[in-house]
Amino acid sequence: MVRMQEAVSVDAERDVGERVDVGELAGVDRGRQICECDHGDDEGYQPCGRTAKWRVTVDCVCGEGHPRRVEILCSRCMRTLRQIQGREAITVRRL
Repeated sequence: MVRMQEAVSVDAERDVGERVDVGELAGVDRGRQICECDHGDDEGYQPCGRTAKWRVTVDCVCGEGHPRRVEILCSRCMRTLRQIQGREAITVRRL
């Protein structure tokens, strides 16, 4: 049995009451992005401060179900991350 649904016309001037802030949309250029790598000590977070060029996704493959991490990094911090990661799979994309 096939169900048919009637087409409903949409009034272009009808306000549906939904608004999205551009800052909440993924992939929208937000200007100069700063590297998120933590260069601080035990007392607090201190961002790197360089211009970020890479979106790095780290997938843990140890089998314990760790969540995926996404970081925005500069080239130097991305290179360091690749050197120190052992069992994680890293995917790098340009911003």
